[in-house]
Amino acid sequence: MIQTEKEKPKVLKGSFDLHITDYCNLHCKGCVVLDYNQSGEVTNEKYTLDNVIDVISNLKKFNLKLEELKILGGEPTLHTDLNQIIDYIKSTNTVEKLTLVTNGLNFTQEVVECLTKLDRIIISIYPMSKSIESVFSNSELGSMLASKVHIDYLYQEYFFLYGYKQDGLEYNTKLNWKRCLQKDDCRVINLDGLYRCTITYSEKKNLCEWNNRQEIIDFIESDVPLSHCKECPMPAKTAKWETNNSPIDLKNSMRGLNLIRNWSHKNMQKTT
Repeated sequence: MIQTEKEKPKVLKGSFDLHITDYCNLHCKGCVVLDYNQSGEVTNEKYTLDNVIDVISNLKKFNLKLEELKILGGEPTLHTDLNQIIDYIKSTNTVEKLTLVTNGLNFTQEVVECLTKLDRIIISIYPMSKSIESVFSNSELGSMLASKVHIDYLYQEYFFLYGYKQDGLEYNTKLNWKRCLQKDDCRVINLDGLYRCTITYSEKKNLCEWNNRQEIIDFIESDVPLSHCKECPMPAKTAKWETNNSPIDLKNSMRGLNLIRNWSHKNMQKTT
């Protein structure tokens, strides 16, 4: 049943991921959304502004809101329509907290202006760019953004090898579900519907389609393990972060750190 605009929207609790690009300026081996399980198969889409509008329209149609929506890629700051995407999502009042997850290596003047509109920024830190927290937090750019947006850091020294068990641990469906953080923090929303985690999204399993409002609510609020939990050991085996293209990643890391160091309010004023 589609709800009327006068009724109070239902807030879907947890954090939802919206992948807007399949391009990244780093080449992480085994990336869970671009190189899933080291298969080399790209598992997410590139979304245009119109695609994003269509996704959000489903929330509006069923009078739903998200507690948090995270914009991701690939590297989302490389999307040419990022500014319009952020403006549109903010204008719809369908998201209580709008977050962007970035490796922090593309803070151009244009991107920085986009980031000031967000509620939260998560900067993923990889061994290739391990000095970024220090550089960013001691920079004029870091001080400016921290005064406007909440900043979190996510350290990525190790990657989970999803589908592989750690030695010495017992695994079963209930234990996998209980241990999994993905089901609340890494839900995925796209044109097809909603997934409870990045893994089911990557494998295109356990999708809740945009068919029925109550089914969507029940799917998100359910504490029953998904069918895929039986074959998805949690916690999964880990491996040290590696790159598939060290020269390019080193070059892009150095460029990104220099963008942070050289940013100034004066340059931002020239672009406005």
